[in-house]
Amino acid sequence: MKSKLCFLLMGAFTLTLTSCETENVSESTIANRQMLVANLAAPINDYTPCANTELLAGQDIDAGDIKVYFDATNLYVEYQTSANWYLKKTHLFVGDLRLVPSTRLGNPNFEYFPINETHPQGAETAIYTISKSSLKKCFVISAYAEVYRTDSVGEIVQIENAWSTGERFNSENWGMYFDVCQSNCSN
Repeated sequence: MKSKLCFLLMGAFTLTLTSCETENVSESTIANRQMLVANLAAPINDYTPCANTELLAGQDIDAGDIKVYFDATNLYVEYQTSANWYLKKTHLFVGDLRLVPSTRLGNPNFEYFPINETHPQGAETAIYTISKSSLKKCFVISAYAEVYRTDSVGEIVQIENAWSTGERFNSENWGMYFDVCQSNCSN
């Protein structure tokens, strides 16, 4: 009886240690990915967008644009809202389509996109920088945002989920992505 209890306690202890190790690896992986990303301090007004898609709120409202730029060493992804629309949260995935975080049903899970930011004061623009060396020649971009619209006095009158337009991940969900190839664009 004592040996069974001992084995049970050892098993629970081992499971606890293994769970903590797995969690730490996941956190460090996310931290490493986010180290590739930093908000761009310098304006990118001198660049011509390589790709440009709508930021579609509520499945049918144009709330802005997602613009993609390249320079010699980096890829830049810019969220730009339309008049009276503001970013509350942004979630971005850039990479291999097979690696997009998803649910068991194949729906994109933007909460686990490696690049994310909260904009407590609301933002009209958010720009993210990714090293080109971390990307393959061709890849996908999936940009999600929580956006809100204000009236003429600044009161919030509408809150929506928004996705970059492109191909749907599946017919069950309106989450989208679009393809980009580095060779198709140069500034």
